[in-house]
Amino acid sequence: MPTPARLSRVATLAAALVVLVALSAVPAAARPPVAGPVEVFAGDLAGPEGLAFTRDGRLIVGSTTGDLLSFGPDGVGELLATVQGPLAGITVLADGRILATSVPNDRIWAVTPDGESTLFAEGIGGPNFVVQSIRSGRVFVSGSTSGNIVEIIDGEPFVLASGLNFPNGLATWETGGQSWLYVALTLPGHIIRMRLLSDGSLGEPELYAEGLPIADGIAFDRAGNLLVVGGGMLLAVTPSREVVELSEDPLLNWPSNLAFGQGPGFDTRDVYLANFGNAFGNGTDVVRFRYSNPGAPLASTLGSGSLCTPSSFLAHRAPIGRGSIRCTPSIPRRLPRR
Repeated sequence: MPTPARLSRVATLAAALVVLVALSAVPAAARPPVAGPVEVFAGDLAGPEGLAFTRDGRLIVGSTTGDLLSFGPDGVGELLATVQGPLAGITVLADGRILATSVPNDRIWAVTPDGESTLFAEGIGGPNFVVQSIRSGRVFVSGSTSGNIVEIIDGEPFVLASGLNFPNGLATWETGGQSWLYVALTLPGHIIRMRLLSDGSLGEPELYAEGLPIADGIAFDRAGNLLVVGGGMLLAVTPSREVVELSEDPLLNWPSNLAFGQGPGFDTRDVYLANFGNAFGNGTDVVRFRYSNPGAPLASTLGSGSLCTPSSFLAHRAPIGRGSIRCTPSIPRRLPRR
């Protein structure tokens, strides 16, 4: 016959099992985001500021020297291309092209997977980051020195919003049946968002989060948490708009941008950060940490084929310059639900 002590231990284990089962049933969106310890992935770099993953599992990192480096899962890098000017944000488009911005040179470069570079756009006013919407393929750019949000359509830059206080990192997200563009305003430490309207315009800016020391690079996880880097901190804005501090690890040397792992050899729950350095370009590392949720889908992860905004949207814009690459329309694809 079981003793009272044994019955007590069985009851305790049973209770613990019930708790574990209950926690496993909690949706990811309801779980608090958690960041693990930070480690160095690659070093001896020249002021890395932007980074992004290709679909085939290469991490592309820019530098103050204008070099674009391509890294495999082992942390060994090779030179992909060299363009003019120090580089800021890096984005991979759905068609595989890599866009690299240069704030002081006021240019965006397009680089093919083979390393061929071409001028993509100019005359934007300090292009700092680029994002492509996964629903429409629209390409948005933050003009930090001009205070503008710009869209590139068929090689033409068009101003969609102006008067912003140093717009920097960008991200798109769909919630409540609406598509939104999220913008990090670095100097005030705010995150704003604007609806992507059906006529091709943007809705009025709406304050999404405030009280961040510095808001630089941003990226969504699959649960709807918006990760934010700024200064020596890693923060998250939850779907309920609560600002949560995730890490002040000493290895965070003023990271400027972040990207979730993608492709063979990389884990989608590993987050990679470019350490720009607290003297604005003296950083030398790309670091990473294990995170509680995988990254949200990006245009670069959802398949090949260049996506274009309908030409009818041109009627709602005033051009401010000309780029040199035109996209090719493709058949719209059914995208997975988030």
